[in-house]
Amino acid sequence: MIVLNLVRSRTGRAIMAVRDNKIAAESVGISVTEYRMIAFVVSAALAGAAGALFGGNFSQLSATKFDFNTSILILVFVVLGGLGNMRGSVIAAALLTVLPELLRQFSDYRMLIYAIVLILVMIFTNNPQLKAFFGRVKDRFASKKEVAADAQ
Repeated sequence: MIVLNLVRSRTGRAIMAVRDNKIAAESVGISVTEYRMIAFVVSAALAGAAGALFGGNFSQLSATKFDFNTSILILVFVVLGGLGNMRGSVIAAALLTVLPELLRQFSDYRMLIYAIVLILVMIFTNNPQLKAFFGRVKDRFASKKEVAADAQ
């Protein structure tokens, strides 16, 4: 909720402008240093809150809980969900957290199936033709909802 509200605010739009094109943002009067600092502070605060929530689930924390595989898993959540796409990252995190548990019965082939699913998701999410298709489907459903609302 915090991130979605930030993105929709004036500050969030300025941060996205700095992210997209630093020179263009400076040319319209956005202080690049200020908004980069705001982005850094907000991300650090959210990371601290996430760490506090994570630590609340355990009676003892150690460095072994934060290994290389955990870092890669978080990176995969973000990449598969779409960089800059909050909802997609949450959906990817939920799916990739549940998927290994669903594949537990296939103990010999679990990691192979997991890897195949990851590859397929990367192919489908980065395909411009599929993105265009889903955009058309979304537009079609939106227009049907508008027609139904107008009929009432």
